[in-house]
Amino acid sequence: MDRRKFLYSTLMTLGSAPLASCINADVRFASNPFTLGIASGDITPSTAVLWTRLAPTPAMANGGMPAKPVAVRWTLATDEGFSQIVQQGEVAAIPALAHSVHVELDDLQPGRQYWYRFSVGKHVSGVGRTRTLPASTAAVDRLRFATASCQNYTHGHFVAYQHMVDDDPDFVIHLGDYIYDTSFGETFRKHETESMPASVDDFRRRHALYKTDPFLQQAHAALPFFFSIDNHDAIEDNDPQKAATRAAAYQAWYEHMPVRGYHRTGANHFDIYRKISVGDLAQICLLDSRQFRDTREICDGPYDPSYGFGNYRQRCEAVFDPERSMLGTEQEAWLAEAIKTNQRRWNVIASPGPFQPFTYQVDQTDLRYIGAWDAYPENRKRVASAIDAAEVGHPIIVSGDVHSFWAMDGARTELPDERFAYVEFVTSAVAANWPPPLAQPVLDNLSRNPQVSFYDPVYRGYMLHEVNREQWATTARAIDDMRDRASGVRSLARFEVGHGTQGFTQTQGAVADR
Repeated sequence: MDRRKFLYSTLMTLGSAPLASCINADVRFASNPFTLGIASGDITPSTAVLWTRLAPTPAMANGGMPAKPVAVRWTLATDEGFSQIVQQGEVAAIPALAHSVHVELDDLQPGRQYWYRFSVGKHVSGVGRTRTLPASTAAVDRLRFATASCQNYTHGHFVAYQHMVDDDPDFVIHLGDYIYDTSFGETFRKHETESMPASVDDFRRRHALYKTDPFLQQAHAALPFFFSIDNHDAIEDNDPQKAATRAAAYQAWYEHMPVRGYHRTGANHFDIYRKISVGDLAQICLLDSRQFRDTREICDGPYDPSYGFGNYRQRCEAVFDPERSMLGTEQEAWLAEAIKTNQRRWNVIASPGPFQPFTYQVDQTDLRYIGAWDAYPENRKRVASAIDAAEVGHPIIVSGDVHSFWAMDGARTELPDERFAYVEFVTSAVAANWPPPLAQPVLDNLSRNPQVSFYDPVYRGYMLHEVNREQWATTARAIDDMRDRASGVRSLARFEVGHGTQGFTQTQGAVADR
């Protein structure tokens, strides 16, 4: 392995004298350095990323670590008892990346489970489980995955993850807002400070706090994750005046996630969007709708900041600029090509924010949510054109962001120019409130939006998607009380889509099942 990979804390050997001299091989810790847990993610049929971060004192920006690289041992096995070890090695946890570890495994077998752990000195981490995707050409009959979004530490416990682990999905797609930059005045649990993060150290402290949640740690140890970002993870738009803060957010985000695609410290760019191919059954295009988008704040018209906290606005002519993009030129081209050339049964888009339109009427004025695709209508039409041009694959959209459960059939939209005949399932938040100023405007306008067949603003939770060759089933899994560590979960509603059939059927029930 070369020195560049050494510096960026990827797989390496430590045999050369110049490198070995930089490593603190005999570091001793006063307490457990694995306080932030372990995780896996970014899986493919033959690769995966394993993660941990050494932080014996997680409340400190440096985790209580010395200002030297530390050698961390990792082990991968095909059994939980580690009697069948298939790979092992050492990796350098370096101060420049907060002593985080990213082991990029390769040469794995497709469609199988692995177990892993880390060790440093006399300390050994917990045991994690991961699994690879099936081979890209494999005939796959079933897939189960979860979508999650929006977890504000100050609003509640992340108990949803405990039930998600019990549901045993193949993987989790987290659609953004993994951390929050503010509490919005909540004090159920407190952030380490009420100041919004701005520096790398600030974001490190915030991420470390979130990683101490035991339910989140449990989920990361049990399940591989894919990730996108949303506005509370980093800066809202690509504002050059805020480039330093966004770069700090990206670096800390990488330091705490089992992901690849981060090129260097201080970089204001991150390769986040992914194509997740599950044999011949499903293709999932996971989007990055924040990093490259044109600014959402382009209309100067008057608005009531108390209505939806100012998130629902009238669209001006500039919104309809044909060059305006939510994804950026490169990602748009990638997405269009992936959609149109798909050869799998289900052709899926995973978007951080809702794709389908929703109109709010206030004093005979049409308002839209400026945080999602309604603020980028021409880009949405281009994506829709790609979907319509695809010869193979039933389209499905999964999304998050709005802290509530939605099920939408775009064929029922009343406005012909915004009628996109695709089903979309929006997950609620893992733990983030949906207060009346945001929830009530949706309720007040449901009659104007017949594409919304189901909307629940009350419950937090996640969505569980169970897919076979002929049917897609999505269940809204609702947590009874996110402020109760022992909270139960209920299947709030279930939606079934037949392959090649328009719309969905719905079975609703709110009987607690666990």
